[in-house]
Amino acid sequence: MNEPDADGRKLSAAFERTMDGLGPDLGPLVAASARQGHSIRRRRRLTVAGAVTAVAALAVGGAVALRTGDGAGNGGQAAAAASTAGSPTASSTASASSGRYPRPVERTDDSPEQPRPGTGPHVGKVAMTGHAALAALTKSLPPDGRTSNYSGYSQPAGTGSTDPGYVQVTANLLYDDGSGPANVRLSLEGGFGTHHRSDSHPSAADLFSCAWMNGSGGGHYRYCSDSVLPDGTRLLLTEKATGDVLSREVDVLRPDQARVTLNSINTAEVAGQAEVQVVRDGLPLSLDQLKTAALSADLQEWITPETAQRAERTIRPFHDGSPEHNRPSGSATPGPGSTG
Repeated sequence: MNEPDADGRKLSAAFERTMDGLGPDLGPLVAASARQGHSIRRRRRLTVAGAVTAVAALAVGGAVALRTGDGAGNGGQAAAAASTAGSPTASSTASASSGRYPRPVERTDDSPEQPRPGTGPHVGKVAMTGHAALAALTKSLPPDGRTSNYSGYSQPAGTGSTDPGYVQVTANLLYDDGSGPANVRLSLEGGFGTHHRSDSHPSAADLFSCAWMNGSGGGHYRYCSDSVLPDGTRLLLTEKATGDVLSREVDVLRPDQARVTLNSINTAEVAGQAEVQVVRDGLPLSLDQLKTAALSADLQEWITPETAQRAERTIRPFHDGSPEHNRPSGSATPGPGSTG
């Protein structure tokens, strides 16, 4: 008696014997499928890589195209900002450079001057005023610069009974050529030469010579030139650098024995600082330009009242730079190069 095929093993074995050799050969099918799978994956990888390359090319091309127009519109500015995110930009670097110096104090007070009438040979005239000295100076400086921060004062000197009297004027302004302001200080000293005769020590010839300047303990000048013009005018041109501080000065002794000193320096008074500070790189005025201004025929000790009145109308605002008005308690009188 046959035993029951409880788990179906006998039926399964009979089925396999019956179908042996009749089923499909799956080996070639599996191999073909594998090859097709590899091919499909390879095509997908190439497709993805091509897409990434195309996107990158578009991104780079777009950035270049936008940067080409940078500055012409908002799109160019946005592209430049995006392409340099996280690093200093050219504009920010320039801004940091131009803003590294403090701004000088700009005086806005406006003080009138009372011209002193002349006596003796100067009857009908008035002493040169600070306003008039600045008017003459601004007229002789290069016109493409901006002048501001006018300050000055005038005072008599040598008024003995046999002395017709001399005038001393000090005047300051800021001159800006577009790269920052520099201090320009003018001094007119009437009768200076009469106190430094040829037999005095030092004589006028000494004071207006490079040999004296370099040997007088005033420091080393990186440029110095002395000369005498055909009319007897003595000229001394110097340039001096100490650290970041640069100054140029033209010193003139005229035949009328008046001395004119014109100095430009890249320091000025700054709010909150006890001492003057460097306010720009270099200087806007050359020694030749300063010489032209120092030799101006308008720089005279005695002027007409009309000249004084006209200057007071045009040179404004004007700060009274006299020592008694600018000497805070416990501080020294401002030295050369300050804005007075």
